[in-house]
Amino acid sequence: MRKHFLRTLVISSIATGLIACGQANASTAKPTVAGASTVIATATAQPTVDLGNLVATAQPADSSSMTTMLVSGTGEVKTLNDAELNFQVTGTVSEISGREGAKVKAGDLIATLDTTLYDQQVAQATANLASAKAILNGLRPGGPDDVVAQAQLKQALAAQDTTKPGSTSADARAATLSLEVAQSNLKSTKDRLSLSKTQAQLQLDLANQSLTQATSQLTYDQWNWEWVVNEGTDPVQPTMMGRPNKIGDSTIKRYKMAYEVSVSRRDAAQISLRNAQIGSDQAVQAELVGNNTAQQQLDQAQLAYDRVVNPTGRDLAALEATVASAEAAVNRITASRAQAEAGVAQAEAALTLATINRGRAEIRAPFDGTIAYITISVGDPANPAGRPVVQVVDTDNLRIDALISDADIGNVSVGQTVSVSVDAVPGQQYDGTVSFVSPIAVIVGNVRSYTIHVDLNDTTSLRAGMSARVNLLGQ
Repeated sequence: MRKHFLRTLVISSIATGLIACGQANASTAKPTVAGASTVIATATAQPTVDLGNLVATAQPADSSSMTTMLVSGTGEVKTLNDAELNFQVTGTVSEISGREGAKVKAGDLIATLDTTLYDQQVAQATANLASAKAILNGLRPGGPDDVVAQAQLKQALAAQDTTKPGSTSADARAATLSLEVAQSNLKSTKDRLSLSKTQAQLQLDLANQSLTQATSQLTYDQWNWEWVVNEGTDPVQPTMMGRPNKIGDSTIKRYKMAYEVSVSRRDAAQISLRNAQIGSDQAVQAELVGNNTAQQQLDQAQLAYDRVVNPTGRDLAALEATVASAEAAVNRITASRAQAEAGVAQAEAALTLATINRGRAEIRAPFDGTIAYITISVGDPANPAGRPVVQVVDTDNLRIDALISDADIGNVSVGQTVSVSVDAVPGQQYDGTVSFVSPIAVIVGNVRSYTIHVDLNDTTSLRAGMSARVNLLGQ
């Protein structure tokens, strides 16, 4: 159809030219002077052209006529994938793994920040999760805390049973044994919890020392940085040979980096101190609760022993209260288990966030492509001026984005065949297919155009940004 249309267009142009020539020669020619006479040229008859025989007409299809027209537009070679990348966290660039013009695969590492702080956060979150899971394991059915609570309940019920009529000397022996066990448990509990509290206090002291050191270093680095900002000379050696010792950009960047690192370390030390303080407080509370619990167990064993020998009405009431208390302890284990499960969920979320932030300290290729540019160097801040620092483009998958006049867009549809010519590749025609027609116009002044996407069958020699012209037969 396209060849037939072009042949018709050429023949029509020739016919129009012949007619124009005939009309020009038929008019009166300008007179020419030869001596004293004037010669008047007469019109010469020109051959006539039968346009009906030269201009082809559209062939009928399905008993209906169809008219074709050539639709064209200008466009540009575009990439299907084009990503401008930035670090998503703050920091200082520590490594550039990629280079401009290099091919990369999806997931390839291109650039990395100093991840010391983010690695520490991941480690801390991992430790917190392990602690939360340990607490939950202690509260699970059959766990240590649950076993203790169930044992206390059984013990209270057994003590209550010893006061019933028909109790034998075996009850007295059992009460004696329970009393001895409770005494031993109280001693071991005090020793164990005292050691835990001492260790927690040692961690707190170490965290205090670390914070003191980090704060001291920050004071030193901050003083140096403020001197550099205010004086512009080296704070270590302000003058040299009687003249101000001015420093260059690299030295200024070094002092600034030292100050920022000290701030990060001071912040990390503060976090560690808070965690150590929490651990110390928990150890103190655990000692108090554990000792009280063990003492209560001993008191209960002593009471049970006394009741077996000579139970009173008051003893009977106390036994009932002990049973009720043990039952409440079992119920509290269930409630504490739910809280511990929530604590594990929170710790897992914190670890996930810390891991995400650690990953955001890296720039990786989002797809297979080529690195178009890298605007950072080792030692630079993460995102200078908030601009993208890396661009990756997919040079293997190209298409044409073209603008079609609103007068012609009605003759364009998805699936139409397109012929594309590119100024940078003269003499080469590229075939393609319309894959998208924009539903809205691009308006520039009084000109309205619609964007179409053309998928190419071959992209040899093409580069993103080349100008192109598309031609297609509209219907």
